[in-house]
Amino acid sequence: MAEKPAKKKMFGGIPVLSQATSVVSGTVGAATNVVGAGAGLVGNVAGTALDVATLGALKTEEDPTETDPLWQMHREPEPVSEKEIEAKKKRKRTMAEGVGAWVDDLAEDYDDEDFRDRVTFLETYLKDKFYGDWYHNAAVIFVTSFFSWLVARLGGGLVWLVIICAFTATYYRTSIIRVRNRVRDDIAREAALVKLETDAETMEWLNSFLVKFWAIYLPSLNDMVIQIANQNLAGVPTPTPIDGVTLSRFTLGSKPPRIDLVRTYPKTEDDVVVMDWGFSFTPNDTADLTSRQLKNKVNPLVELQVRVGKGVISKNLPVLVQDMAFKGLIQIKLKLITTFPHIQTASISFLRQPYFDFVLKPIGGETLGFDINFIPGLDGFIKSMVHDNLGPMLYDPNSFSLNVEQMLAGNPADAAIGVLAVTAYNGRNLRGSDAIGNTVDPYIKFLLGSQGEVGRTSIKSDTSNPRWNETKFFLVRSLTDPLIMEVIDFNDVRKDKKIGEVTFPIERLDAEPEVENQVGKVVHNGKERGDVIFDARFFPILGGKTLEDGTVEPPPQLNTGIMRFTFHQAKDLGKAAKKGFASGGLNPFAKYYLDGKLIHTTRMLKRTNDPVWDEAKEVLITNKTSAMIRVVVSDDKDLSGSSDICSYQISLEELLTENEKANDWFSLSPAGAKCRLSAQWKPVAVKGISGSGGYVKPIGVMRFHLKKATDLRNLETVGKVDPYVRAMVSNYAKNRTVTIHGDLNPEWDEVIYATITSEKEKIALEVMDSESSGKDRSLGLVTLNGQDFIKKNEKGEFVEYIDPTERSAALTMSGRAPKGTLFYTASFFPILGIMDPDDIAAEEKAKKEAEEAEAKLTPEERKKRDEEAAKKAAEEAKKAAEEAKKAPTTVTNGVAPNGAEAAAVVTAEEPKEPELIRMDKDEVLKHDSGLIVFKIIEGSFSKNEVFVQVFFDDFLFPSYVSGRTHGRKAKFEEVGDGFIRELEWSKIHIRVTTKEQSTRDDTEGVIASTTGSTLAHLKSGYATPVKIALQSKEPGMPNDLSMSFKFNPIIMALDPMESHINQGFLKVTLVDATNLPAADRRGKSDPYCVFEMNGEKVYKSQVIKKTLNPSYNESFECSVPSRTKAQFVCNVFDWDMGPAEDDFLGKGLIDVVHLEPMETAEQIITLDGKSGQVRVIVQFRPEYVMRATVGTAALNGTLAVPGKVISAPIKGVGFAAGGVVKGASFFRHGFKSSKDKNGSLADDAASMRSGRTTSKKSVK
Repeated sequence: MAEKPAKKKMFGGIPVLSQATSVVSGTVGAATNVVGAGAGLVGNVAGTALDVATLGALKTEEDPTETDPLWQMHREPEPVSEKEIEAKKKRKRTMAEGVGAWVDDLAEDYDDEDFRDRVTFLETYLKDKFYGDWYHNAAVIFVTSFFSWLVARLGGGLVWLVIICAFTATYYRTSIIRVRNRVRDDIAREAALVKLETDAETMEWLNSFLVKFWAIYLPSLNDMVIQIANQNLAGVPTPTPIDGVTLSRFTLGSKPPRIDLVRTYPKTEDDVVVMDWGFSFTPNDTADLTSRQLKNKVNPLVELQVRVGKGVISKNLPVLVQDMAFKGLIQIKLKLITTFPHIQTASISFLRQPYFDFVLKPIGGETLGFDINFIPGLDGFIKSMVHDNLGPMLYDPNSFSLNVEQMLAGNPADAAIGVLAVTAYNGRNLRGSDAIGNTVDPYIKFLLGSQGEVGRTSIKSDTSNPRWNETKFFLVRSLTDPLIMEVIDFNDVRKDKKIGEVTFPIERLDAEPEVENQVGKVVHNGKERGDVIFDARFFPILGGKTLEDGTVEPPPQLNTGIMRFTFHQAKDLGKAAKKGFASGGLNPFAKYYLDGKLIHTTRMLKRTNDPVWDEAKEVLITNKTSAMIRVVVSDDKDLSGSSDICSYQISLEELLTENEKANDWFSLSPAGAKCRLSAQWKPVAVKGISGSGGYVKPIGVMRFHLKKATDLRNLETVGKVDPYVRAMVSNYAKNRTVTIHGDLNPEWDEVIYATITSEKEKIALEVMDSESSGKDRSLGLVTLNGQDFIKKNEKGEFVEYIDPTERSAALTMSGRAPKGTLFYTASFFPILGIMDPDDIAAEEKAKKEAEEAEAKLTPEERKKRDEEAAKKAAEEAKKAAEEAKKAPTTVTNGVAPNGAEAAAVVTAEEPKEPELIRMDKDEVLKHDSGLIVFKIIEGSFSKNEVFVQVFFDDFLFPSYVSGRTHGRKAKFEEVGDGFIRELEWSKIHIRVTTKEQSTRDDTEGVIASTTGSTLAHLKSGYATPVKIALQSKEPGMPNDLSMSFKFNPIIMALDPMESHINQGFLKVTLVDATNLPAADRRGKSDPYCVFEMNGEKVYKSQVIKKTLNPSYNESFECSVPSRTKAQFVCNVFDWDMGPAEDDFLGKGLIDVVHLEPMETAEQIITLDGKSGQVRVIVQFRPEYVMRATVGTAALNGTLAVPGKVISAPIKGVGFAAGGVVKGASFFRHGFKSSKDKNGSLADDAASMRSGRTTSKKSVK
């Protein structure tokens, strides 16, 4: 029986044939999806390309030219026709078709905004980050293909394929819409930027507001202008016969000014806003006025009343200015900051010369007045004069700057922010006039922003290549002000002729405070006429640092800075004036003198005995301690001439002290009148200024014993940091330790000193990471308050403070967690209060002059003088007693709490300053410890561009580095100081080098130097200049320096660890050795000795072969940085031939602590091996040993100089037993060695033979 055909297998009710069909259809669907998605990607690229092309067309589109050249940026929007609108829609459709599909399915009347707002089902569940990128589309292709294959594999039909395609199509459509919207937004944004750069906005909304606001505000504005103007006109000096000028009428008219356009520059720095504003004031242009406005129109008018004559014989003559008109285009530049008020500076400049017009009628009034502009040539002359005066201040590239941050901080707008130092070296190829017989006699005139001329150089006769080598110092109010150097040809008879000018933007100095060897092109009318070579340096005022808790540190105490002196007002001048002069009121003005030199004259005020000036004058002070201020009030009378009424003199420091006590009223001389004065001090660290002390006498020194630090922050990617500690006082580095290389737990055990000028100063111990290139990096700091260490006794004298315990503090960094700990001690030692030698000399000079003046007086004159002095003293005592009764114990801002004005006498009991001790030179130099103050006056060198460095004793880093010289002969006038521990043994090292930052052991760039006794230099140059000859490296090249010295003693007990007796050089003679252990088979050894100081190899002896009792007779010398901590070890080895290590025979410790200075002692060293002794002869020479950076601390074995051979082997020295000599008295009573002498040292013989140095374990 034939078998029946088998039934076909079923899958989910679907035959296998159907399944095969599904597989085929799924494959076709997947292929279709791949092709569709690929087409979508092509559409994306094409659409993006179209958008970019459209954007490029927008950018390259040229603006049509305007008819009015003054308003090139002003372009009114034109009406758009229906054809253009339809064409625009067509372009949009074309762009959409290029981007993707479904354009035909979209209704043409869909609005763009509605199109963007449409949300598909898929958008609801998928975020924006899953759209747009190529890998998103690639993932969709893969997912679609995979699911199509999977459905076919599982037997799905076309329905499932349609569902998958629907999801894919929805995703693709949504992606295209998103891409299209992003492209549209990008195009709109870029087009807006292009429009901002090329077009200008109109401000009709603001102009409409001004029309209504102007009618309300104009009366108040007119009254305010008249009031302010008359107050200022009252103090304006007028020539005879004009008695005075007043403003009687003022109005700007009923038509307000207009803002015509505003243009913004988008492509500027992130913190800079630049805008152009076009504005106009044309009251006579009535085309845009309504009939009602024309009916009520008021024309602008300014009427001045000029009073001619005196008293009843006088007449007021009106001067009219009418029909003013103005047009201008200004550029406003705003510099933004992160802190309030968020605008640092605002700069304004005219991009081109503004247009202005007016009618001036000096005589005749409104009816018969004649406009002087009708006079031929006068109108153009007036306008050219205005442009010439405004050009250097307001016309581009010059600008008027306002420091908004400074104003809102309470500082005046004209306050200086720093000092600009300009050194003009020379000019090259200067070309003057081409006239026959003309010679070039150039000089430079310096102009600084709105300040105008601020200085000029000397005149160099008959040269086109002048050499000035002059440095000028100017006060800077804003860094946006340009420095203009006008090179001018001097003429004896004719007017000086301008050769050209160099413009230097001092804004560059904000990022780079010092620029050197600048070559400025001298330009005139667009043509180059030579070069000027110059340097520019900016020294900002120094303010207090704001700490993390918001408190502000006081600024550093410096002797150089900017003084702002203000004469506010005077009262009761009639009491001090001559009889009969004050009845009708005085015409007072004041003069300011600084150290006898006139620096300012105030305006004259008429007919008042109580003038109010409030005029401030800023000036650079080179020596604050000796600055004297004198004010003189004078009376200006037309008939009798100018005469002085009264005066007052006070030192700057005293005035600042009185102002701190809120006392600003002072009695003028002669008695009766009083004045209100104030001064502000802004320190500036100016180097190289002639006559600058730049130095404030310290009150004492802080002693820091920096022991160690642990767990430091490691900033290195590979390796470890190289830490050192520096002492910062008021953000100035005063001293530092040596550097320890590659250690996160360094042990310095070093003492450094830092001078302190005020008990209020902040002190920081900052751990730094030394960098071979670039700036050193901070690892954290410890902040100390000076008041915690600096105390006074009941007499007001500073007293010594010694830290009783060791301190430890975490190292903090701004914005980061504390990391690391610093261990240290801190002490304070005050300076002995002695009189300065200059003050003693001035006192003796004044005493001598007084004696000479006394000898010239007659008995009658002496009697009259004594009576006047007694009368004056009685009046002052009486007045003081009355004021003491009336005035309270405290005074605030010159006004007592009850409203009464504060007198010059302060009734509150104040601490008295301790009297200074008078000492001569010999008495001063008897003190061991103190602060040496040196002044570098001038020098003559074999090279230019050099620095002067001054070192003392064992310090590796200079105590002071001068400014760079700019010639072979240089004037410095710079003051520095250095701490001296033992004056009798102190050494000073002065050198001239081409490197500013270098250590004492770095001799590269040194051209000359000298080393000598500090005491000898003090004796020869105490308070008087002395010429010091420097030893030049190159023979025949002389170098010398002129310096003077002073010494301020410090009463302190020196730690024996810091004494020169604790350090020096050790001369060692290796005599012989006996009974050494045998290392060879034959019972002999080949011994040699290796000497180590604090684990560092200093000397290796010769090898004596085949003996157990070698005789060496070799000498060498090595440095001993600290005897108390010295570990001087003698290691004995047996020399072996071949690569094997030498056999170690033993070692022994050589006693260094108990050696008497400069005495020879013999020591027998017993080795710790099987047997053996070594005999040495040692001699210690105390001397300061220069600290060095070799990986260990300076006072804990720092080694500066390796051992060196002193002499050839000596013979005939016998062996004598005796052991160690007795200890020196200094060390018996001074201290004990801090480490045990017994124990063992691990050794590496191979490294010893090869000369390598390895770390050794300390003796236990």
